[in-house]
Amino acid sequence: MSARYDFISAGTAHTFAFDFQPDKVVFNNLTKWVATAGGDPVSVWFRDQTTAAYAYQQTVIDSAAGASFNFKTATTNGFTVANTSGGQSSLHCTISAITAADPCVITHSAFTFQDNQIIRITDLGNVGVSDRGMGQLNNLRFKVVVINSTNISLKDAVTGEPIDSSAYTAYVSGGRITLETQVISLNNPQVSPYSSSNPYNPNPYNYAPIVFQLTAGTDVMQSDGDQFVMEVFKYGQYTNLGDLLV
Repeated sequence: MSARYDFISAGTAHTFAFDFQPDKVVFNNLTKWVATAGGDPVSVWFRDQTTAAYAYQQTVIDSAAGASFNFKTATTNGFTVANTSGGQSSLHCTISAITAADPCVITHSAFTFQDNQIIRITDLGNVGVSDRGMGQLNNLRFKVVVINSTNISLKDAVTGEPIDSSAYTAYVSGGRITLETQVISLNNPQVSPYSSSNPYNPNPYNYAPIVFQLTAGTDVMQSDGDQFVMEVFKYGQYTNLGDLLV
């Protein structure tokens, strides 16, 4: 997935909104392509990379425009992720620990789960250049067994069998739990019997879309009147090939 945007800079920082979560954004300053030494014709941002590698710029270093470039990191006035909060904002929590045990137990930020609710676990395994561990659980659905306000164990969403994570990759960090079933019975948490004076009102399902945004600082936007072509990319597939030895 990709998109192109043409614009003329106002010489100030600007926040751009996209229809999808970009993996790479390239700012081509067409004005600086024909400028003399010192211009930054290309600024590039990558999602989920290390601090030193998430963004860079190319700088013209001689008077023959486009003939010779130097690379520098875009930092203070470079790029800032500015996504709005959203998604199932009231229906998820973060993970702080996962046991390699039978059954698998997850420690999470305080959240009120109920036994047998269905959850989905994400943001584990290979993420960018790091491995957060427990990739065997990533993007799968499970039933919940509540232990306390910050701990749950996992069961298979179909069979109800406890999940044995003894042989799974050790947990490192990160991870998110998203609640897929907000209630486990039609009258939860209300009390039957229902009547005209005590009608059944279904629990609301709260969802607000995330707005994917990226703020380009003054180092990227450069001079008032500069003409830009911005290219935005979403990769169709991501594969971590690890350390290639041969």
